[in-house]
Amino acid sequence: MNLGLIGNPIEKSISPQLQKILFKELDLSNFRYEKYEITLDNLPSFFEKFDNKKFDGINITIPYKETSLQFIHEVDSDAKILGNINCIKRTDNILKGYNTDSYGFEMLLKNNSISINSNHCIVLGAGGSARTVIKTLIDQGAESITIKNKSIENALKIKLYAEKLGGKNIEIYTKSDSKFDIAINTTPLGMYQDEQDKSFFDIPVDRNSILIDLIYVSSHTLFLNRYKNKVKKSVNGLEMLIFQAIKSIEIWTETTYNVDQKLDSIKKQLEKVIC
Repeated sequence: MNLGLIGNPIEKSISPQLQKILFKELDLSNFRYEKYEITLDNLPSFFEKFDNKKFDGINITIPYKETSLQFIHEVDSDAKILGNINCIKRTDNILKGYNTDSYGFEMLLKNNSISINSNHCIVLGAGGSARTVIKTLIDQGAESITIKNKSIENALKIKLYAEKLGGKNIEIYTKSDSKFDIAINTTPLGMYQDEQDKSFFDIPVDRNSILIDLIYVSSHTLFLNRYKNKVKKSVNGLEMLIFQAIKSIEIWTETTYNVDQKLDSIKKQLEKVIC
């Protein structure tokens, strides 16, 4: 099976290494997965390769998760709601788009015993990842969702999106003493311990709060370190990355895989790649 990842820039992506680890752990042979840095002008010609059956499926990363919608024939229901795709499967000459990020985030919550129901949540950021997180928070019964973003205009767009999904008590962040039960960083800020804009993470949390950072390159991100030993639990995005990749494989192979017994091995191998 010929698979790959497209995006721009893409040199730092560890998806090929992750997929190769998963192919080994899931006993999948004859699977090829490479990354391709594609310019916007070359995007149409890349999708022509599907017509020539050069690819069975691909993953998509920034900035083409929305742009790629114009080249496919069908969209999965969840991806349609989110307005973007990160996985495509070819069946004969039909391309269908999916979003596996929601599944990845749901599995992160499940594996870390994090319950959203009736909790007050704050989402940092207002991009595609924020949309994914907010949909899950609404689906799992969050009592309230507060959005904090540098651009108020984009925050308002995400607020409208959340309200259209039926979310209740959706607010834009203003300074408050009210503590949040769960805080989720969906931005790349602090991925490499950059001290710039550190104040963006100044939010009211306490020892009963849970922090989630979708950044996966370290368990010591700027956001998580900001409240080290001051909250109930801190979780990075590594498991989300793994499970969204597994879901892609399930889509491509039309097979369900149980990795409960293999997750620790997968994480350890991936952590070596990251380091």
